[in-house]
Amino acid sequence: MAIQHLTNTEISLRLAQSLRAWRISPDGAGLSQVDLARKSGIGLTPLKRFEKTGAITLRNLVALLRALDLLDGLDTLIPEPDASGPLALLEAERSKKQRVRAPRTLAAKDE
Repeated sequence: MAIQHLTNTEISLRLAQSLRAWRISPDGAGLSQVDLARKSGIGLTPLKRFEKTGAITLRNLVALLRALDLLDGLDTLIPEPDASGPLALLEAERSKKQRVRAPRTLAAKDE
């Protein structure tokens, strides 16, 4: 599902809900909040706040992802800029050889 229409708060809450679901799932990490707080090195209060409100610092989020063995997902979060940027594309467009039309000639009139 596209998340473009969601607010930043709604996206944060979805992330928190997903992380919580992974944390408690036996097929995921299967950890309690206390265990995850201890394993990640962040306080229990920030973890509870995150799971409830979606509010978290970037450093704490990274610590949680590392503790849950989900850190590799960050590597693909922002793609490498393999395409040229807009200014480079504009410059390339300008430098393209422009099609030159043959000059118009007037057709000879029948006399």
